[in-house]
Amino acid sequence: MKLLLLSIFIISSHAYGFRLNTNIGAKFEDAHVKIYVTSNSTCDEAGISNSELLSIVMDAADDFWNKVPTSNLKIKEGGILETSDSLFLTGELCANDSESDCNASTSVPNVNNIVIACNSDTTKNFPSSSYLAISAPLKISGSNIEGSIILINNSANTTFKNLSRSQMVSVLAHEIGHAVGLGHSNKSEALMYYKNSDKFSKLAQDDIDGISYLYPNKLDGCTGFLGTMGLDDEHNDENQNTFLLSILLGIMLSLLLLILAKIKSFLTLHSRRKLKS
Repeated sequence: MKLLLLSIFIISSHAYGFRLNTNIGAKFEDAHVKIYVTSNSTCDEAGISNSELLSIVMDAADDFWNKVPTSNLKIKEGGILETSDSLFLTGELCANDSESDCNASTSVPNVNNIVIACNSDTTKNFPSSSYLAISAPLKISGSNIEGSIILINNSANTTFKNLSRSQMVSVLAHEIGHAVGLGHSNKSEALMYYKNSDKFSKLAQDDIDGISYLYPNKLDGCTGFLGTMGLDDEHNDENQNTFLLSILLGIMLSLLLLILAKIKSFLTLHSRRKLKS
């Protein structure tokens, strides 16, 4: 019984800090997501070219999100997206929200997959130089994200250009997390923590838990990931029942350990009998 209780405690006591980026837990239906940089993003104030930006964002995808063994998310290079739409460069980032009052004629256009642009709007997007980049799902159908946008601060007062390449990679990895459906974590060691997104070189366990929840690698019909989570806008009470699943997993682990202990005991007893004979 002690062994059983210990196993349940180990399984169920882990506290998750990750949040989801929408109140419906939206994610890309196809876990193989392409990422593009707009052709008209000169990024002159940000201090990089669009081809350099594409290279940096792919490093962010490969060094962080594409290497999680418990997640089937794979972010692939889409290349340069040919466009002359100036709203990518100056429009307001307006998330897909039924309560939004954004004007379509002055907002960043809807996109498919993930699109990155260098944007200079200081009224709504970058009111402060401390804003390095912002991102949001722009196109949602049901509970599926169809397109997200990442904007780099390309205003005259941007501090993005002062970052090292590794810091740029970290910032873009954080924004990719938002683009694929993750909100901010309350764990300070997590990449998805709300500040210091330029300080990380790898994912924390909470980041791994979050992306594995949204994009799980399935094994024999099971997700391989159990746990509760929260939402940026409101707590999702329906997911509290996963605590019971955690207990069930603990019970199964305990039974396995008991069986192994019985086998060990049997083999030990059998060996002693042979020695006596």
